[in-house]
Amino acid sequence: MPKVIAVTSEKGGVGKSTLAVHLTGALSARGLLAALIDEDGRVGSSLRWSRRQEGGLGFEVLEPDDVKPKRVAGHDALILDTEGRPRRKELRQLAERADLLLLPSGVSALELEATRELLEFLDEAGAARHTRVVLTRVPPTGLAGEHAREDLREGGWTVCNTLVRHYAAYQKAAEAGVLCRDVRDPRAENAWHDILQLSREVL
Repeated sequence: MPKVIAVTSEKGGVGKSTLAVHLTGALSARGLLAALIDEDGRVGSSLRWSRRQEGGLGFEVLEPDDVKPKRVAGHDALILDTEGRPRRKELRQLAERADLLLLPSGVSALELEATRELLEFLDEAGAARHTRVVLTRVPPTGLAGEHAREDLREGGWTVCNTLVRHYAAYQKAAEAGVLCRDVRDPRAENAWHDILQLSREVL
């Protein structure tokens, strides 16, 4: 059975789809069979991303109706790009379906406060043990990411070691329909390094 990794957030602008697309790409680059399922029917960011280039991203990006047992048999991982700002009932259902919940969060005080509230809800729902925060859009310079990670850990929450730094390469990749490693940008290699490192933490 594939490992189901859901990327979800109650706050917009934290790079949810960017993280889902690139995590699937990194797992695939490591030789694992991974597919991305775009469950955000209203926006469909991952599907739009994958259709900007003929030939796609090098891995399958599926709609929920396309996910049949035979089609995903033998996969190592299924990455779920969930609906933006899901309702609490949907979050409970998601926690039951996923082997791992990844919560992307920025490092500002407001973003971290929203993340803590979501973590508390998931804890009450019994899902904290398979939930991890991923700090995204982290300033490439300074210690904001490190401080946010330690503050969350001091609160008892599980946070990935990898800090996904904020680089223009991700935006360029989204616009071109490719992964950040494939754009012409002086920081593209750094961006891809972060994602590869994160992929090794989760699988």
